[in-house]
Amino acid sequence: MPLFQPERVAVIGGGCTGIASFWALQNSAHDVHLFEASASLGGRVKTLPFEHKGNQIDVNTESPTFNAEASPNLVSLLRYLGITTSQAQLCFGATEGTSNFQWCGSILWSIFNRPWILCNTETYRILSDIIWLRYLAVDILDPKFRNSKADDVLQSLSTHDYLSEEGYSNNFRDKYLAPMLSMLWSTNAGKFLPQLPVKALVRCLYDHHLLKPHQVLPDWRCIRPGASQLVQSMSQQFPSSKVHLKTRVTEVIRHGKDHYCILMSNGQEMFFNHIIFAVNGPETIKILGSHSSAQEKEIIQGLGYTRNIAILHSDPLLMPDADGQGPPCNYIIASDDHHRFSQSVLDPKSHISSLSYIANSLESISTHLFGPIYITLNPFTPPHPVHVQGVWEFADPDPSANTLLAQSRLPSIQNKRGLSYGFNWTGRGHLEDAITAGLRVAIEYLGAQVPFEVQYHQDPLEATGSSLPRMGLKDNIVRTILRLISVYFLSLKLVLVVLKAVLNPTSKTKPHRLEEPNPGTVKVP
Repeated sequence: MPLFQPERVAVIGGGCTGIASFWALQNSAHDVHLFEASASLGGRVKTLPFEHKGNQIDVNTESPTFNAEASPNLVSLLRYLGITTSQAQLCFGATEGTSNFQWCGSILWSIFNRPWILCNTETYRILSDIIWLRYLAVDILDPKFRNSKADDVLQSLSTHDYLSEEGYSNNFRDKYLAPMLSMLWSTNAGKFLPQLPVKALVRCLYDHHLLKPHQVLPDWRCIRPGASQLVQSMSQQFPSSKVHLKTRVTEVIRHGKDHYCILMSNGQEMFFNHIIFAVNGPETIKILGSHSSAQEKEIIQGLGYTRNIAILHSDPLLMPDADGQGPPCNYIIASDDHHRFSQSVLDPKSHISSLSYIANSLESISTHLFGPIYITLNPFTPPHPVHVQGVWEFADPDPSANTLLAQSRLPSIQNKRGLSYGFNWTGRGHLEDAITAGLRVAIEYLGAQVPFEVQYHQDPLEATGSSLPRMGLKDNIVRTILRLISVYFLSLKLVLVVLKAVLNPTSKTKPHRLEEPNPGTVKVP
């Protein structure tokens, strides 16, 4: 075990990543200080007051639900802190105009709860796409799949290209895949889903036990009384003299080897040997300024982020089920009159959607006492001002190929010149990724010791190797049947093309674009 000399350490950023690093270093020999620009710790994880007819309650701004199997470090931390969790249901909805889908638990259970959806032909197409994805998408994790051995991950197949080539429908993407990922990641996944490398998507779904050969539903849990309890429990023993709230770090100046002067917005200066950056890439570059190396600047600038606007409100017009009987997480897609698609589906602005939570369901808040309470991310139709009780902005990692490439290169600049960077995206959820990033920096580079084993998750684009999923006999039979169906329809398609050419020999071939298959079309891998 390497020996770590006592150092003065600055943690810049009081979100979950910064808090995790600061917490892990509390029992170390280092002199550690935490700097946060706002008036409280937690970043996007906080509470806001909500008032209804004289009754007031604090509402958590972050969803308290998570997948226990995909979040081992979060589970260990909650257990150590004595924070209780309760069983929750994997339940989400998708709405576009009058079209409404709700997915709860297994697909069969979703149909059992709402059997009338079988009267819609759109349902059958989505169900067939779900079966195809669950049984055949795991092939992408095979190192031999396409160009997975290529050195340049920018050439990795995007989710948009994969879904198009395999013939998945837009309804499957918009009314099942994007809503499910939005719930898993607590963000509006539709904005960046097209650019997401499909290997990262499939790795995420596999880690969440949403692909075969996993036979059981994910262990979906809910933090009681809310996600903010995690921040409060971790920070309650923090020494007040070492936590600097309302203190924005404006610049870091290097003095000699591994010595830095931190300049703050209030004009104060402090000196440190090691700095942990737990803020987003643009903010890190701004603070480092001209003191960052060319390699550091290139990698950090590649760690993309997206900005999100969140609103705490009670406007029922922004919810598909104003009676509160629907799923707690609702993905709402703009209708055609909002110009949902631009010329390029890869443009994040081309997909207009919002994500709404029913806080009453997630936090067991009485509707009788406080009325309906909603949290909406990136609403394309703003709620009426009379219903709004809070507005805030937060940043999310943008898991594009550029970002994941920069993430894979991040170890080359970690702990160089006394600088470390807390960034981690694996698709396991905001809390798990943020906590893992903070703990890893503190443990690997500063020798912190925590009272549980920390698991470092595989890079989403890393070669799978020996962890390739193993299929059972039943799964392989289903996969073989699906492949035979694919071959049949491919052969039929080729026959039709030949017949058309024979019957119309003088017709000229015209360029065409790939249209979305109709509900009766079976995709071809």
